[in-house]
Amino acid sequence: MKEKSRITRIAYVTISVGAMMLTACGRTPPAKFYTLQPAQQSSMGQSMPRNLALAVGPVAIPAAMDRAEIVTRDAGNEISFSEYHRWAGPVQQRIAAVISQNIGILLVTDRVTPFTRENIFQPTHRVVININRFDSQLSKEFLLDATWSIKELKGNKLLLVQNSIIRESLASSTYEGLVATQSKALAALSQKIAGALVEVVP
Repeated sequence: MKEKSRITRIAYVTISVGAMMLTACGRTPPAKFYTLQPAQQSSMGQSMPRNLALAVGPVAIPAAMDRAEIVTRDAGNEISFSEYHRWAGPVQQRIAAVISQNIGILLVTDRVTPFTRENIFQPTHRVVININRFDSQLSKEFLLDATWSIKELKGNKLLLVQNSIIRESLASSTYEGLVATQSKALAALSQKIAGALVEVVP
């Protein structure tokens, strides 16, 4: 009877240890969260026109991008959604916030706000951005294709429509390197928009 009890205890311990090992092996890694950042850059040496108060956005993004998971593309037509690498918030709102911050730095002004915070002041002009492509290849590059416009809100007057295509090589083949490269591409787009504002707004 004692021998049987001892064997039962050994079997129980063996099963318990095995179950713990399986649980440890099957544990999924925690997700990492990322956010786009404004560029560390100096002003363009030009100021935004004094009578201009700018709202950036809305920003439209491709349907495949409108999700929490970071999207990458292979060399062909296949795309992947990373379960463990996610955006910390809605990416279109973050794009608008980053571009507005970049423009504020480039044109030395506080009168720039993303479209989600227009209660701060009454904008006189608006930049609307359609992201056509936001293609990320971890082993190669990032491609930003955006069509954007500048509108004078009084009279809803369209001042400019332009398409910008920006390619940036990845700093590293990691998600950290990818998001840093995406931020760099948004900085380049911000420079184009800031330069156009100085030219088209009287």
